[in-house]
Amino acid sequence: MEFFKDIPKDDYERETLLKAVEILTEDEKTGKIFLEKYKTLRKIFELLGPDEIKVERFDDYKWISGIYTYYMHIVLRSQSSYEPYVRQYLTKTIKYVHKSTEIQNLEKQLPPIEFDEDYFRKLEEATVSNEEKAANIVFTLNRLVLVEKHKNPIYESLVEKVERILELWKEKTKDFEKIYTEGLAVITDIEKLSQRQKELGFTNLEYSLLLTLEKHISSDRNLTYEVKELSEILNKHLFEGWDIQPTARKSIERELRRYVRRLVKKHELKIEGLDKIYYDLIEKIKNYGRK
Repeated sequence: MEFFKDIPKDDYERETLLKAVEILTEDEKTGKIFLEKYKTLRKIFELLGPDEIKVERFDDYKWISGIYTYYMHIVLRSQSSYEPYVRQYLTKTIKYVHKSTEIQNLEKQLPPIEFDEDYFRKLEEATVSNEEKAANIVFTLNRLVLVEKHKNPIYESLVEKVERILELWKEKTKDFEKIYTEGLAVITDIEKLSQRQKELGFTNLEYSLLLTLEKHISSDRNLTYEVKELSEILNKHLFEGWDIQPTARKSIERELRRYVRRLVKKHELKIEGLDKIYYDLIEKIKNYGRK
């Protein structure tokens, strides 16, 4: 493929494959085009059957498959280098490519995908360079925070930081140490915020309200009482499907507007900020307030 004209061909070293990933992640469009072209190539290779050209181009196809495997693992965070239907339906030749020594060795050595308490230890053990370490942490955060952000208030609170790290990654001259350091700081934030939520015993709705209020008022103030108070008010009105019933929505909006006015007065905030607090809170209630 024309993407990789400057990449050493038939080289399965991870430093080389990372250079290919850098090219594919300069913008989202490039990565999507690569995936589409690879799947088309795979189908063509399948349809060729015993054709002689297939033998001649086998090593080329295998090398591109190595890049695909690495891209899927590092960027899309997918454990399998090819989809289940490929394993089930494609020919022995295609399967053989994915079982080749080069691909198999690559898959065994790849850094961790799962973000758990052993993530850093596994990352240190599995990465071969600072560049690969930075890439792994960038796309772990991309998948964890940006893709899954609406499932967890902690991730939502860190979106801007992760977007900043992705911008650093897309720069032509990358500062891998800075990318890794900033990524590490975000993961530390995730761990601290998660621990705090456990200690408070807050639901996702309550924690999203707390993080929102701290953004507008001050994280130095203890706002847990305000959150519990608001949570009790909301729980009287929340039920399955409330968000699709106009009367229920209006009731919650009215209660929230009344509460925010009291909150602004209590904390001596500028009245101009009332609407911003209200709209941020109502978005969190819509997202996390489903029974």
